[in-house]
Amino acid sequence: MQIHNDCQSCRRPATVQSLTYARGQAVVHHETLLQCDVCERYACASCLQVYQIVSAYDFICHECALSFDALPLGTGGH
Repeated sequence: MQIHNDCQSCRRPATVQSLTYARGQAVVHHETLLQCDVCERYACASCLQVYQIVSAYDFICHECALSFDALPLGTGGH
């Protein structure tokens, strides 16, 4: 497994602040960049959000989340 030190979305280097991911009102601290569950890119906290879609921890980058918003209601996205 390759460890990414730069966000694959915005290309910024990982810092302590960029590894603190929002999960509603709470935060999820991580030691490395998290991977989007959809596109599998490694993303910083500015580019990735923790959503409660299927499980308690669904990590989806903003770009993939926007593509889900564009789907008509009830399509399931698959």
